[in-house]
Amino acid sequence: MLYLLLSIVASTSLVFIFKLYQRFGVHTFQAIVVNYLTCVVVGFLFSGGTGTVSTNVLQQPWVVHALTLGTIFIGTFYLIALTTHKVGVTAASVATKISLVIPVLFSLLILKNNLKDYTFINYAGMVAALVAIVLSSIRPCEQTDEEGTSPLLTLLLPFIIFLNSGIADSLINYTNQHLLQHHEASQFTMVTFTGSAIVGVVVLSFMLLSGKTTFYSKSITAGILLGIPNYFSIYFLIKALSAFGNDGAFLYPVNNIGIILAGAIGAVLFFGEKLTRINILGIGMAVLALILISYQEIIANLL
Repeated sequence: MLYLLLSIVASTSLVFIFKLYQRFGVHTFQAIVVNYLTCVVVGFLFSGGTGTVSTNVLQQPWVVHALTLGTIFIGTFYLIALTTHKVGVTAASVATKISLVIPVLFSLLILKNNLKDYTFINYAGMVAALVAIVLSSIRPCEQTDEEGTSPLLTLLLPFIIFLNSGIADSLINYTNQHLLQHHEASQFTMVTFTGSAIVGVVVLSFMLLSGKTTFYSKSITAGILLGIPNYFSIYFLIKALSAFGNDGAFLYPVNNIGIILAGAIGAVLFFGEKLTRINILGIGMAVLALILISYQEIIANLL
C-alpha cells in the first residue's frame, strides 16, 4: 500500500510542476530534457551505481522495450505539459489516467489474457472513459477565446495523451509480466529514462544549433525539480505492481482514481482552476469508468 500511495503522490506532483512552469515562464521542452537527464542520474545512484550501466544490463531482453518506452515518454510528457497549459490540470490528469482502457483491451485482445469474463459492466466502463475525457476537457467559450486555444485543440490534446499513455502502460505491464525480474525494477526505469534523455538531447541540440531557441539557465533548476518525482513515479508504480502480485487490473484503477482526484482537488486549491459542472461530471465519470472496468478485482481485493 505504501508504494501505491507514493506512486500517486509522485505522479500527481508532475502536472502541478508543469502548471508552475507556466507561471514562472519556464521553457517547457528544455526543462523536460533536463528532467530526463536528472532521472538517469537518480536512477544510476538509486540502483547501485556502475552495475546498472554494465554491458550485462544492455543485453537484457527488456532493454529494447525500455528504450521504446523512453521515446514514447518524452513525447507524451511534452503533450501533458501543453495540455496542462492550454486546457488545465484536471483534463491532463483525466486523459492520462483514464487510458487504463487501452492496456485492458491490449491484454484482452492481443495478449489473450482472459483472466476474467468481461461483462457488459466492464465494457460500459470503457465507453464511460471516453465520455469522461470529453466532459473534463470542455471549457467555457470565454476561457478558450482568452487563451487562444481552439475548441478542436482542447479536445484533441487529451485524446492524444490518452492513446500514448495507454500504449505506455500496456508496454510496462507486458514487460513487467514477461521479461522483468523483481530486482531489475530500478535498472529498467533508468534505461527507460536514458532513452528519453537521448531523444531529448538530440532534438534540443538541433533546436539550439539551428538557432530556433536559446538555452535558459532556469531550465536546469526546473528540470531537476521535475526529474526527481518523475523517476520515482515509475519506480514506485513498478514496485506497487510487484507488491500486488502484478495485478494491474486492480492496481491501475485504484492508482489512477487517486491521481485524478488528487489532481482535480489540487488544481482548484493551489491554482484556482475553475471547474464547470460538466468538468465535475467528467471527473465523476472517470472515477466511475475505472470502477466499472475493474469492479471484479476491486471487490475481490476489498473483501
